[in-house]
Amino acid sequence: MPLKYIYDQDALVADFVARSKIASGFTKRASFPKNLRAIGIANDDNELIAGIVYFNYNPDAGTIEMSIEALPKQRWLTRTTLAVMFQYPFLHCGCQMLITKTSARSTHVLRMLAAMNFTLILVPRSGGRNEDGVLCLLTDDDWRAGKFCQRFKHHIAVKADEAA
Repeated sequence: MPLKYIYDQDALVADFVARSKIASGFTKRASFPKNLRAIGIANDDNELIAGIVYFNYNPDAGTIEMSIEALPKQRWLTRTTLAVMFQYPFLHCGCQMLITKTSARSTHVLRMLAAMNFTLILVPRSGGRNEDGVLCLLTDDDWRAGKFCQRFKHHIAVKADEAA
C-alpha cells in the first residue's frame, strides 16, 4: 500500500493531530501555535491516516518540536515516512535538536523512540496531577548515527516519492 505525503495543508493536518490527541486521552485540550508546518500521511483512498506537526521552531537555538498522531491499526510508519519525518527538521530546517513529548504510559511509543536514538527524560505530572510525561530529545548527531538513518541513508535528502 503506497502512502501519499500531503504538504501545504498545515491547518488540516494540525486539526487532525489535535483531534486525535484528544481522542487518545493524552490531553483534554490540544492546540498548536499559529506558526507551524505539518505533513499528512494518506492511504490509497486519500484518507488522512496520520499527521506530523512541527512547531515552536527556534532557528537561533536550532530546535523544533514535533507532534505525531495516527489512526489505530494503520500501517503508516514506514522507512519512507521515517525519512520524511526526520529530513524536514534536520535537513530542511537545519535543526540540531528535535523535541517531542509523550505519556509515560505509552510504553510502545517510548520503545520506538528509544530505538531511534531519542534521549528520554521522565517529567513527573507534566500531563496533569496523575499523568507523568516523557520529554524525548533527538539531536542531529544521534539521528545520523541511528541504525535506521544509517541503514536507509535518510541523512541524504531525497523527495518522498523517490524514497523507497
